[in-house]
Amino acid sequence: YLLEALTHASFTEIDACYQRLEFLGDAVLDVLMVFRIYEDHPEYDQGQMTDLLSSLVCNTTLSKVCTKLQLHKSLLYDSAELFNVLAGFFMNFEKDQLEQWCKDLSLERVFVDTVDCDTPDKIPILNLDNKVVQAPKLLGDLVESVIGAIYLDCDEDILRVYEVIWPWFEPFYTAFSKTVPKNPKAMINELYSGAIKKSIVSYPGDHYRSIATVSISIRHDDDQNKATTYTFKTVGRDRETAMEVSYGRALHFHKKFLAKMTLP
Repeated sequence: YLLEALTHASFTEIDACYQRLEFLGDAVLDVLMVFRIYEDHPEYDQGQMTDLLSSLVCNTTLSKVCTKLQLHKSLLYDSAELFNVLAGFFMNFEKDQLEQWCKDLSLERVFVDTVDCDTPDKIPILNLDNKVVQAPKLLGDLVESVIGAIYLDCDEDILRVYEVIWPWFEPFYTAFSKTVPKNPKAMINELYSGAIKKSIVSYPGDHYRSIATVSISIRHDDDQNKATTYTFKTVGRDRETAMEVSYGRALHFHKKFLAKMTLP
């Protein structure tokens, strides 16, 4: 089953594909995490349990697990497009940066290097066609497919699966249990409630691409009638991804430049 879990549909030399095991592993992972959360946190209500579960099984967390285990290096595939996606992602990092990203216990998807160009004086439009800025979904899928393979190889002994995979998730579980992380969109909306605007429009001359815009207004200390607006625009073929990246850039910008300013 492990071979099947690490075989992409493009690799035709083997009559196997990871997708069915991914479906199974997704369910197994959810069950294990739900039971652990339920037992450990009797004080949590349904919403808190859901938030913790979501943070543990989201693609950002799973991608870090996959990268740390180096599962992607064992993937069998024959697709130039997939190669470009994976290479484009990992080329963003030096070795020490990749290790640091794997240890990062936040849900931020946008890489710091990607947003270094965002300054108070100039915030350029970011074109996602030219730079991969978040973990490919495939990385998270591989973790789930391997979990599905482990479940079947263990004769469906779910407790044995737990013993194998718990060390992968324990650092995240421990950190997230203390403070359940929020994604950049939720954090920015909470920090700048009433002072944020967002929009998604089609890119001029190319209806396959969209421009996702997030704007934050900061009122001046000396004159509350005046405000400075910081606008983050991201162009991408996937509308949801483009908006997530704009929110991610806004959060990095907040931490780097705006956190010490007077909030609106």
